[in-house]
Amino acid sequence: MQHHGSAHAATRRISERLAQRIGRHTYHMWFGDTTRLQVEGSCVRVVTESRFVADWIDGHFRQELNSAAREALGERAEVDLQVVPDLFGRDAGAPETAGPPTGGAPDRVPSTNRPATGSGAGAVSPTTLRRLDDFVVGSSNRLAFTAAGRIAAGVAGSTSPLYIHGDCGVGKTHLLQGIARSVCSGAGPHRGTTARYMTAEQFTNEYINAVRTKTIDRFRRRMRTLGLLAIDDVHFLLNKTATQREFLHTIDAMDLSGSRIVLASDEHPLRLGFARALSSRFVAGMVAGIERPDREIRITLIHSLAAARGLRVSDVAAERIAGHCVGSVRELQGAINRLAAMHLVAGGNGAGRFNGNSGTTAADIGLVLVEQLFNEGSWRPRKPLHIDTVIDTVCARLVVSRAELLGTRRHKRVVTARGVVAYLSRTMTTLSYPEIARSLGRKHHSTVHTAVTRMNRQLKDRSRVEVSERGDSKCVCELVDQLRHEILKASG
Repeated sequence: MQHHGSAHAATRRISERLAQRIGRHTYHMWFGDTTRLQVEGSCVRVVTESRFVADWIDGHFRQELNSAAREALGERAEVDLQVVPDLFGRDAGAPETAGPPTGGAPDRVPSTNRPATGSGAGAVSPTTLRRLDDFVVGSSNRLAFTAAGRIAAGVAGSTSPLYIHGDCGVGKTHLLQGIARSVCSGAGPHRGTTARYMTAEQFTNEYINAVRTKTIDRFRRRMRTLGLLAIDDVHFLLNKTATQREFLHTIDAMDLSGSRIVLASDEHPLRLGFARALSSRFVAGMVAGIERPDREIRITLIHSLAAARGLRVSDVAAERIAGHCVGSVRELQGAINRLAAMHLVAGGNGAGRFNGNSGTTAADIGLVLVEQLFNEGSWRPRKPLHIDTVIDTVCARLVVSRAELLGTRRHKRVVTARGVVAYLSRTMTTLSYPEIARSLGRKHHSTVHTAVTRMNRQLKDRSRVEVSERGDSKCVCELVDQLRHEILKASG
């Protein structure tokens, strides 16, 4: 056996190897505040604050833990999971050793006769809810996912209410359902806890029905005794004064009892115009925004959605889809569904296969089939695209005035804006180089040709460009994807 140095050094090596294997954001979420690693001889003790966290680690990271331990301590290394709440400042009895989870993975819902998501009309079966494990994490949603994971794991100090906001189709519902499903697993601190996922419309309808049938006490008891309440599309409560008042009292009552509330909406709570008392409750907790998925997430989702249909997508085809479908996950789903149907019509006999020079192996969905999809009328603007739409969209996004764009200023962001306008005008309109040059106030079309050539080189190199007055930068590929989406949306 190799020399391992001190236990502290060995622990540090194991932590580093584990973070490399599972990703640093995942490591910090599950092995940060809620878990301690301790090396004793050839044994690695993983001490957690709750049975739920221990079960989750055992079900999801056992193989990575074993590998990291063997690399640091040798082939005889063992991993032992323990639950010691006292170590984390909680009241508890004697430590208990955590073995493999009973009944399957922690997010698997136990068989039961009662609706684990709460009682009453409209209760959703937990088996139909999405799982946090299936959520694709990236820079655009990492904060919201981390906050959701902490509430789902029952981490001490996780803030409630958790308010998640973002455009349609970016994953808000997935997170709410994943939290509810995890709580319904009945593990760790959630053992015996009831949870319910519902929309704000369902909450409103049940409240109105309770008032009409004089069963308001039963409605309140059903809602306020939940361990966790997840309300989707909370903006539906706007202009419903009585329902907002009831919901406010529900939040207060659940907060006093230590229950958790998770909310989702298309907008930040302060932009919606809720009653002041209600909006102040929302912002008193954790407010986390989700942006539209970036290119890395979109490509991962494309492969995942295709795999769920038993298909594979070539790398170049995935890049093409990701560059076209920027708005939401639903756009990607629609594209994959359409491609799957086109592949089936083609007989799956190679009409959509890709065998280019990129070194990729044959795939069910290739670039040819993707180009056929995006050449269809439903993926094109309904009317000819005017260059003014391109100019206005790019100027607004890069905070550049039209006068600066058409002038001679050489600031980096202005030069980027001119290049992007030239490139998008050339690829999205039927205008020639001389026509684009005249629209940009240039005498010679060679300047536009040079700008387009420079943009093609930057796109190939995935260069980063300045996009704001604060000096923020973004990959030029992602910038062009987003601008193309906004231009098509503006043009109808």
